[in-house]
Amino acid sequence: MGRGLLAGVALAATLVLPGPVMAAGKAHNIAIEGMKFVPERLEVQAGDTVTWSNKDLVPHTVTAAKASIESGSIAPGASWKLTVRRKGQIDYTCRFHPVMHGTFEVR
Repeated sequence: MGRGLLAGVALAATLVLPGPVMAAGKAHNIAIEGMKFVPERLEVQAGDTVTWSNKDLVPHTVTAAKASIESGSIAPGASWKLTVRRKGQIDYTCRFHPVMHGTFEVR
């Protein structure tokens, strides 16, 4: 797959969880680097969009089974977006590297 196609797939992979229609929220960024999610903890508002950007040399995922969130494989140099709608704490990991953990709190 070429980089352009990967970028298109990453944009198409945006997941919008069901919920009331809301005004566009703020954008937040989480880097995946050094086999960590940076920052590991993030507070956001319902309606905000979180983007994970893979800066590592290997693919990663954003996986939160309890919240039914699965990014699929995020290739090196690619990103994945999620617009959050439901309030609460979401703990996630990398399915390929289970030692990697992150949390975001939706208020």
